[in-house]
Amino acid sequence: MKIWFQLLSSEKKMSAFLATVQELVDRAVDSGTTVDVRGTPEGVLGDQYRLFFQYDQKEVIRNGLHIRKHGGYDAFAIANSLDPALVDLREMLSIPVLSFMENSCFTACTMGERFAVITPNRKMVPRYREIVLGYGLRDRLAGLVPIGFDDVRAQEEAFTSASVADRVEKEMVAATRKAAEMGAEVVFAAGPPGALMAKRGIFEVDGVPILDTYTLLAKAAEMRVRMHQLTGVSVSRACLYAAPDEELVRRVGKAYDIPELM
Repeated sequence: MKIWFQLLSSEKKMSAFLATVQELVDRAVDSGTTVDVRGTPEGVLGDQYRLFFQYDQKEVIRNGLHIRKHGGYDAFAIANSLDPALVDLREMLSIPVLSFMENSCFTACTMGERFAVITPNRKMVPRYREIVLGYGLRDRLAGLVPIGFDDVRAQEEAFTSASVADRVEKEMVAATRKAAEMGAEVVFAAGPPGALMAKRGIFEVDGVPILDTYTLLAKAAEMRVRMHQLTGVSVSRACLYAAPDEELVRRVGKAYDIPELM
């Protein structure tokens, strides 16, 4: 089994974070599973801003369409918490497509009545609220708690500097306690701070679980692949994820000069 594990983080500028995610998933998946953790060439410069995010999302789509044409993978895991191209790729791919945020939210709902999301910065709070409400989980969301990464790429330093890692851990503990005061019974962090806590083996604060989000996503992808193999079904084609017919795919590929669609 092979799983494409797509982050937005730059492979050149956030390599320590990507290596940490690879370590986390490798320790957890079955012996016959390979997880390819991938980033993007220049990603995560300022994804709290919608315009910048759109340029990183293009890389996710490009990689998904390459797999659609050439195969080689049994699942596509979108390991970025902003759900880049989730609906787009579910329309186009015949293999299971999973996302970090969706998987984390619904896992949290199995562990407690209400959950909270720890966000990298205040600017990202509205975006994450929008995503959670889009899942229909308004009554399950206790709140969103930002920590101090206005420069989202600076999160890489948590994996290269012990002092920064200690600061992030302290902020995560404080944010978890604040979330608990808001009524959260489970929390998870959007992005690298959660990976740091998992790397340090910290999975709860004062009895409140902190999800090991990347490991959860990899294990969910394994399960979905197995179910796909058993049933032949990976997604509903009834409405939202209805796929275009191949003639339209070819026409669009030719019109927009997209080799992966021709």
